[in-house]
Amino acid sequence: MPLDLYYNIISPPCRVVLLFAKWLKLDLNLIELDVLKREHYKPEFLKLNPQHYIPTLVDGDVVVWESSAILIYLAEKYGATQNDTLYPKDIAQRAKVNQRLFYDISTLLRSVTAYYHPILMGGEGKLEDFKKVQDAVAVLNRFLHESRWTAGEHITVADFAIAVTVAALDGLLHFDFSLYPNVHRWYEQCKRELVGYTDITKEAAQKTQSFLERFRAMREAEQHQLCSQPQQQGQRQQPEAGEQQGQEKQQYIELQTQKPRERNGAETIKQQRPVRGEGADDSTKMATED
Repeated sequence: MPLDLYYNIISPPCRVVLLFAKWLKLDLNLIELDVLKREHYKPEFLKLNPQHYIPTLVDGDVVVWESSAILIYLAEKYGATQNDTLYPKDIAQRAKVNQRLFYDISTLLRSVTAYYHPILMGGEGKLEDFKKVQDAVAVLNRFLHESRWTAGEHITVADFAIAVTVAALDGLLHFDFSLYPNVHRWYEQCKRELVGYTDITKEAAQKTQSFLERFRAMREAEQHQLCSQPQQQGQRQQPEAGEQQGQEKQQYIELQTQKPRERNGAETIKQQRPVRGEGADDSTKMATED
């Protein structure tokens, strides 16, 4: 019976699971979610995963999300029959693998995301953020100084996770790995030995380009809408302001023609300012809703 995987290949964590499943020769029922259409917020998916994250794996009654958790689950359930080095039973070796997984999530992938996000939004990455990327890769270079793989002489789940992040560095940022010889050697090794690595990376690159074009078109349309709504609101308010001025002028004439006693008893005119910006506030709220 195949395992259901809710995913989108443009997501690096999803590619991690796809890559590891290929290594284990698992049969996956792939269910692609279009995040721009907010398909990950559909009620049927939220019942499975209230955090609406992808990847999400469904194996019978078991539902797992977070790519590292999925890697560990698959290694323990389906990888033990091949060997126990993918996620070692020895507590010291397992701690080392866990550390490499957490390094990828909290240091390497985070630094890449922080630097690339402004570029994704049409701006430029910050120099200090790029320095953090370099520092993170330097740490990986030290990990690989005395071992063939990131956590020792045998491939582990950590290698699959880090390999996808490094591929993103290469594909998105065209990072120069020549300054990090151990990483360069390991990266070329991953390309050769990880089943489906090149094909998955190539497909992801093609679909990421299409995604970025759609994403930027949507942002431009949003910005255009936000800019046009206040102008339309102002045009609608101009006649109202003209009518108000006419009413105030008429009230002023009436007051001037009243006898002194009548004027003293007249009600004070209260200025009414038109409410402005309501449309813009609503639009901004819509644009910033998650």
